Amino acid sequence: MGVAGRAFYSSKRWDRARFLAKRRDNFACVQCGSRSKLEVHHVKRVRDAPELAFDLFNLKTLCRDCHAVETDRELGRAPNAAQTAWRNAVDELARPQTERTR
Repeated sequence: MGVAGRAFYSSKRWDRARFLAKRRDNFACVQCGSRSKLEVHHVKRVRDAPELAFDLFNLKTLCRDCHAVETDRELGRAPNAAQTAWRNAVDELARPQTERTR
């Protein structure tokens, strides 16, 4: 876990901030519009701007895949295409057959 640690991410204050960010963003990823596996991303990292950790202007709702891409970009890592493809395949198999795109 990052600098903020388990105590931060399991706090009631973080739960509330996450909920408010998701509600503001209509419970959808602001990058791709997905409503599945939503996470809340700190625009400015907690390590760099701890005073903004709960500020809604510093939070945005992303799906798991967009969050991974955003984090990799911020950390200067190349996107892991194999990991993304694997996640997408597992997500597709986990969906009820009536919702599958194939």
